[in-house]
Amino acid sequence: MANVLLKNITKIFPPSASKNPDSDAANPAAPDPATPNLRSPDLRGPDSNQPVLDNINLTINNGEFMVLVGPSGCGKSTLLRLISGLETLTSGDIQIGDRTVSTLPPKQRDIAMVFQSYALYPHLTVYDNLAFGLRRTLPTASYDTSSDTITRPNRVESTLVGLTRNLPKPLRYESQTERTIAKRIRSVAKMLQIEPLLNRLPKQLSGGQKQRVALGRAMARNPQVFLMDEPLSNLDAKLRTETRTQIVSLQRQLGTTTIYVTHDQTEAMTMGDRIAVMNQGKIQQVAPPLELYRQPANRFVAAFIGSPPMNFLPVTVRAQQLVHERFTLALPQIWQSAIAPYSNQPLTLGIRPEHIAIGQTPTAIPALVTQYEALGSETFATLTLETTLPTELSQLPANPLQIRVPADQPIERGSILQISFPPEKIHLFDTQTEQAIRP
Repeated sequence: MANVLLKNITKIFPPSASKNPDSDAANPAAPDPATPNLRSPDLRGPDSNQPVLDNINLTINNGEFMVLVGPSGCGKSTLLRLISGLETLTSGDIQIGDRTVSTLPPKQRDIAMVFQSYALYPHLTVYDNLAFGLRRTLPTASYDTSSDTITRPNRVESTLVGLTRNLPKPLRYESQTERTIAKRIRSVAKMLQIEPLLNRLPKQLSGGQKQRVALGRAMARNPQVFLMDEPLSNLDAKLRTETRTQIVSLQRQLGTTTIYVTHDQTEAMTMGDRIAVMNQGKIQQVAPPLELYRQPANRFVAAFIGSPPMNFLPVTVRAQQLVHERFTLALPQIWQSAIAPYSNQPLTLGIRPEHIAIGQTPTAIPALVTQYEALGSETFATLTLETTLPTELSQLPANPLQIRVPADQPIERGSILQISFPPEKIHLFDTQTEQAIRP
């Protein structure tokens, strides 16, 4: 186990043109006026010199389960590959434990990675897949603590292994190293409940079984750090729920520092000790799951964490109130100092679907139901603050509201709900910086 320290991590992928000697960059001939300049700033796309990761600083504590979450293309998998050594840094340092590993090859970093595609060897049995990494990394010399001596494989043992290699497995001679590997594999297989599968090939396994084998291969090495790159994305919904519970349980049992990448915020909220929310190559906020939900640092985090996402409405601060074209919301005294600098200026009001209250109150606002989704245990409805239903869906307002309705409450399209926004549940964001405003 070890802590992981990322200091000023930056990654820039060079333009592909610089790698191709036949490209325009290497052969600056007169440009064809009919051909667009692909190196211009507005057309560079993924091959530009824009950083994929921009000055990332993050500390993962010893034994912590850290989740990196964000939309596709935000840089989370690239960051994981930099930690593993599969990509090279543009600048910055990576420290694992008391060692700086930025320039070390992957095999010297004492990490184990679980890939999204499982990456099992199809011609090897489950046992041999689990043993593969150990056979490459386990020292050939073993230390005997009882006698304080180092035991090396002697020539007779090596000869016996070679002579019996092609015999049936029960007749082969096992070296001390192989017996150590077998003991480790049996322990891991028992922990993952895959002992009956050890003699099968990967093609004979289900998706969930393959995932457990991939996890077991990483666990068998007993590394300082586990790296997991969206390992559950290939599983169906039910198996994904079961497997993520198992991963968390195993991590708690082993106590190994784990960095887990996902784009699924539900996985992030249920698995991580802390979550690092990423967007456009930068870390937006690092916090425990409930803190992200209750106190998002900015509008992006507020929209990304939570399902359905937070609702946003444009409002204006006037006379210590929030004024919308359809309603006015008086704020309690605790907000007064925070909104004072924004007098007569626009702000963004945020409120989660589950926090919108339903029922007739003095401050209730009529809202029209335009769509609803009945899920059995609960119902999600899409509302508009308009009072008439448009004839075509294309005429719906651009900023609809989503609300969570109790499952036993009757609801239908075109009905009117009386809703209100409890002041203690709202969030306010600066319209320019999109940073949260705290009371």
